[in-house]
Amino acid sequence: MAHKNTKRNWYKIETTCGKDTFFGGKAIEIQNLAYMKFLLLLFCTLHVAVIYGQVDYCDPSKRPSNIGVGGFKIVGARIACAPFDAVVEKTVGENAQYIYDYKGGDPTVAPYVATNATTFRYTKAGVYRILQLVSRGSGAVACDIMQVFNPPNFTAKTCSSRKVQVTIPNDSTTKDYDEFTINWGGGVTTKVVKSTNMVASYSYPATDNTANITVTGSVAGQSLNCPKPAVALLLSSTNLSAVAIRKVTVRNDGFVDVLIKGSQGATAEVQIKNVGGTFSNTGQLMTSNDTSTITVRNIDALKNTYCFRLSANDGCDNAATTSNEVCSTNLDVMARNGQNDLTWQEFPVTTGNSTFQAYRFTRNGVSLGMAITNRTTITQPDRNVVCNEQFCYQLTATLSGGAESVSPLRCVKAISDEIPSLVQNAFVSVLEDEQKIEIRADQPSTGVTPAKFKTIFLRVENGSDDFREVAVKDNTYTFQDDNANPATKSYCYKIQYENSCGNRSQLTAPICSIHLYSKTNTTVDWTPESPFLTPINRYELEILDEQGGSVGQIPMGANTTFDPSVYNPDQQLFRYRILSYAQGTPRNSYSNFYVFTRDPVVFIPDAFSPNGDSVNDSFTAKGQFVDKSRLIVYNRWGQVLYETSNAAQGWDGNINGQPAVEGTYVYRLEITDSLGQNFVRTGTLLLAR
Repeated sequence: MAHKNTKRNWYKIETTCGKDTFFGGKAIEIQNLAYMKFLLLLFCTLHVAVIYGQVDYCDPSKRPSNIGVGGFKIVGARIACAPFDAVVEKTVGENAQYIYDYKGGDPTVAPYVATNATTFRYTKAGVYRILQLVSRGSGAVACDIMQVFNPPNFTAKTCSSRKVQVTIPNDSTTKDYDEFTINWGGGVTTKVVKSTNMVASYSYPATDNTANITVTGSVAGQSLNCPKPAVALLLSSTNLSAVAIRKVTVRNDGFVDVLIKGSQGATAEVQIKNVGGTFSNTGQLMTSNDTSTITVRNIDALKNTYCFRLSANDGCDNAATTSNEVCSTNLDVMARNGQNDLTWQEFPVTTGNSTFQAYRFTRNGVSLGMAITNRTTITQPDRNVVCNEQFCYQLTATLSGGAESVSPLRCVKAISDEIPSLVQNAFVSVLEDEQKIEIRADQPSTGVTPAKFKTIFLRVENGSDDFREVAVKDNTYTFQDDNANPATKSYCYKIQYENSCGNRSQLTAPICSIHLYSKTNTTVDWTPESPFLTPINRYELEILDEQGGSVGQIPMGANTTFDPSVYNPDQQLFRYRILSYAQGTPRNSYSNFYVFTRDPVVFIPDAFSPNGDSVNDSFTAKGQFVDKSRLIVYNRWGQVLYETSNAAQGWDGNINGQPAVEGTYVYRLEITDSLGQNFVRTGTLLLAR
């Protein structure tokens, strides 16, 4: 029974086979009822065939007998590469539909979906059967085959000397091809027949910088012009001989670091041998064009000498080449008295372009600036060492072509039993501002260790010979004695030098600070002991004002005393400092500052005669350096008879305007001098008329 669909004019066929049937799973447009009956008969027949046996409508022996023969043709290629659009054209029948990947079975049930489209895109490689379902008064079918290939896979790599190598794998993309064509560009091609090892190479001319390569396949002599996108490569002009060893360094653990300069597209393998042996592969590879280090382990280059080279190939069909040969080198260092002895093994004679040039050395990372060009020389002393300091050495054998062989780092502490000489130019002086004692010296002439040493300072006091250590200074020849007071006395010192090995010099002769003082109230004096290791040449007395500025210097020769009154009898206060000069050197030494003051000078008469004759008419005190004065006169019973605040005015012999009687009186004179010091003078005086 048929039901009309008013929207699309399609018919659903309800068969007597026990199910609703859609041709190909879709309702088909029915042109007339006769054709509808044909389809009904066809479908029922198919249903019965599926039940009673396997159906294959492309195999006449497995196709229902009542199915007629349709007809179509494939327009264009039957063999092509994916993705490919196959086009079919009906040649027989009406209302044709197609299944483009028919694998046998009932074409009216899933997974099949028939379509009336005459173009179909194949996206995967394979052999496909196209089944046509068509009406020729009754149901009819036709089949044809479409074969789709994938573009062939291939790899291309650059080799040395501008060569490119192409490898075609025997995989799913190439297994159905018979032959391949490699297009190198520029009209150059290479045919490769299907085999288990499909490799070809081509060397490009010097005018080319890049290569654009494609590969196409052929089947039965028919080329399928469907390559993958071209592979673009930058050609390499590097020669395998550019692979080289730059440096071989023996590590302190016995392993060896090999510094390698690689080459683009080349694989370099490290090879090793004992001296006199043959090279063997280590399996350690370098594949980049950078400079990098490969560590060779499982050897002990501290005990044995090894030689290294590289076996370089570009992974193509070029022959492998070997690089320069560089051998390891070692170094031993031993500390002896005053020097470090360096010894090493003679560098081997090597093949290739790495011939010996020179031995060079570094000490504590700094070049020693010497080169030994005799290959058979194996010892070198280093006498420029500092006792008790550590020195680390490395030996580098330089080779032609810029290669190097570097020994492990060897360190040793220098030793010496040399006794240092005395310190030089030692002297002691008083610092101007701090008024502290300072001792200075210069290094000994021999046995010094400038980077590390000690200076020992000993001191004695009060004329004793018992010098005792007061300071030990590291790496300096200067000492400020903060515990000494140079204003009170002279201090004597001895100096000793100790180098970094603990060896000490002899003690110097004593050097003593100059102490400036006053033995009497009329002189300035200073101690005669020398502040230098050499005798004193002369003294100078420096005079300073009250603000500390220098007023002048008085040559004193070899004298050690001075009378200030000779210099300026009208000055009460003097500030002095002694400068001493050493014989044979420009050095000088200062004493402490010393302030010398003179007491005021007062002249007091012991009698006067106030009789009006203008001779000794008053009792008057006169003096020098007097700023203020007060005079008091007493009678014999202690009564104050006269008092004045200016003793220079004196007493005229009157008491309350009346002449005092002749006789003996007592006076008290109070004085403040120009320095603010107070003095008192008392005594008796005689008044006679």
